[in-house]
Amino acid sequence: MKQDIIYTSDPIELLDTLRDFSFLDGYNLAIYQGEELVAYRGEKERMCGAFGETWLCHKDCQASIRLQTEEALASQTPRIFRCPTGLLNFIIPFRGRNGMDHYLLGGGVREKFIDLQHLEKFICQRKINGIYFLEQWESLPCASRAEVETIVNNIYAVLPLLNQDNYFARIYEQTVNLINTITDLGPEIDQARSVDEVIQLLSETLTILFDIPRVAILFPQGSNRQLILKGLLGISHPPVRLGDTSTSKLLQLQEQRKIILRGKAIQELFPYLEADHLTCQPMTVDGRLIGFLALLDTELSERDMMLIELLSGKVAAKLVRLRRRRNRVEETSRSNRILSMISQLAQIDNSQMFYQTLLEMAAELLGATKGSLMLLDDSGNKLSVIASLGMNRQLAINMHILKGQGIAGKVIESGAPLLVHNLNQDRRISITSRPRFATHSFLSIPFCSGESNIGVLNLSDKQDGTAFTDADLQALLKFAAHGGKLAERTSMLERANLLEELSTSDPLTGLYNRRYLNHRLEEEFSRSSRQNLKFSVMMLDLDHFKDYNDLCGHLAGDKALKKVAHLLRRSARDMDIVSRFGGEEFCIIVPESDAESARLVAERIRNAVERESFSREEELPLGRLSISIGIASFPGHGKDSDSLLNAADLAMYQAKSNGRNRVVLFEPALRKDKIVYI
Repeated sequence: MKQDIIYTSDPIELLDTLRDFSFLDGYNLAIYQGEELVAYRGEKERMCGAFGETWLCHKDCQASIRLQTEEALASQTPRIFRCPTGLLNFIIPFRGRNGMDHYLLGGGVREKFIDLQHLEKFICQRKINGIYFLEQWESLPCASRAEVETIVNNIYAVLPLLNQDNYFARIYEQTVNLINTITDLGPEIDQARSVDEVIQLLSETLTILFDIPRVAILFPQGSNRQLILKGLLGISHPPVRLGDTSTSKLLQLQEQRKIILRGKAIQELFPYLEADHLTCQPMTVDGRLIGFLALLDTELSERDMMLIELLSGKVAAKLVRLRRRRNRVEETSRSNRILSMISQLAQIDNSQMFYQTLLEMAAELLGATKGSLMLLDDSGNKLSVIASLGMNRQLAINMHILKGQGIAGKVIESGAPLLVHNLNQDRRISITSRPRFATHSFLSIPFCSGESNIGVLNLSDKQDGTAFTDADLQALLKFAAHGGKLAERTSMLERANLLEELSTSDPLTGLYNRRYLNHRLEEEFSRSSRQNLKFSVMMLDLDHFKDYNDLCGHLAGDKALKKVAHLLRRSARDMDIVSRFGGEEFCIIVPESDAESARLVAERIRNAVERESFSREEELPLGRLSISIGIASFPGHGKDSDSLLNAADLAMYQAKSNGRNRVVLFEPALRKDKIVYI
């Protein structure tokens, strides 16, 4: 049966073609060049040879296979043999297109007629579970030696034909069909609206057209281009960030059209993947690497790799377009969000609230969960936390950093922003990972007002656990630049409001003063006249307050006035204007209220003062510190400020005359009576 066979096509194409013949159903096939495995098809766990031991292998198996292989190659004739465990195998030598000796190894079937004595001896030698062994043995395909000889003869008859024109015509037809299919997929890929749709199309195509069982994609992330592996098909492992060594090795090989890894090489780069064979194909667009397509557990012919390269090129181009569109949408969305945030910040006139809101908005913009805003003190040498997020407030208040020290101190000194993707790997940072950082990535930028750096804005720990990007940095710089301009404006508004408050407030009680009262009273007359509304005025005077001052002293009297002012604010309505009229006298404007409605407010105030406890009030004539209140209403009791205040004043004096600690409504007869009270 000796016959020199030269096969000029790709070994993988040879196996794919042979497996199309029905007489090889159930057989596992492999092609070797010397001891090197070139290609295989079938279940490796049912295959003898250099794959490593299977559940059936015995220590004598490798020696037996090596002997049979040497004899077949030396004689250039096929060999049929039974391995020590009883599996039938055949070896067919041939010369490959490179002129080197190859051989086709086939097997994975058991002998049809079981030698029970042999099996019993084998089970005893291996000390294995006999029941389990027999179950596995009986599940294997079976054949007789004569049937294997027929198969070998069939292969010998077929091999020479595969080199003829009709075979190449068949291969050409298959190739054209595959190219047409991939070309027809182009519009579908172009119409995909998301990355998930594109990946789904890629996975389905690789499975259907090329019968690839497991697929993954590796894509670079961050400025250091660290690779992330994400399973697409047949891989349940969550996305994994490759180490620096694995990333560096793969990136160094990106110029190759395909990177083939086997055995230990896979475990070194991907220790979490269980695979014997891995093909990585770089995916590039305009010379820029966007990732690797990783194909596991299958040998691919040169033709298939070229077609997959064509497919992955279309996918890569679409992914780049989707990424650019997503970046444009995100940039527009961020710009709109920044404008909205700046508009909200512009309405804040309190510095502390402004800085806290600015920090919270910056964190929301970038999806950060922790952060701080630090400002320089008056000396310009020390940073203190003015606003914090995700930090203990007391610790934040007590945190001080000198200019030039630590991360924030160096940022304020240099005036340069700092973006750190990985704290443990950034050579600019001399510290290792800190417990307060949930991730290793953070941003620290100078906070400017006008032309001066007045502080540092820090953000860390993205909510999704990813690293901050250059796009994040640019967005934060843009937002902080607007925020810095508004900070100066907010400070000016705060000072202006303080000055205005000082000019309209009574320094002792904090209530509005007489000047502000007159201004608001004129406004209320104008508004009520124009809209045909009523409003009331109360005059209030503490009873026996001169006695209280003489008894307790002026300091205690001032304290009592402050307490009464607090009671008035708390008991009056939000819209009411509470002011100090002079001494122990107060005045309240009650908008949109007639005399009877105002009486309800007045009684609430009187009761509040009566119930409140004051030092040594039991020594006063009434046994407590109380208040008398008079009420007058527009338009019935006065058409201008003087007449209305005078009417309320007369009613208040009537309350005093009637025994104090009471509310009196103005009546016209009071203008004719001379009121005297003690």
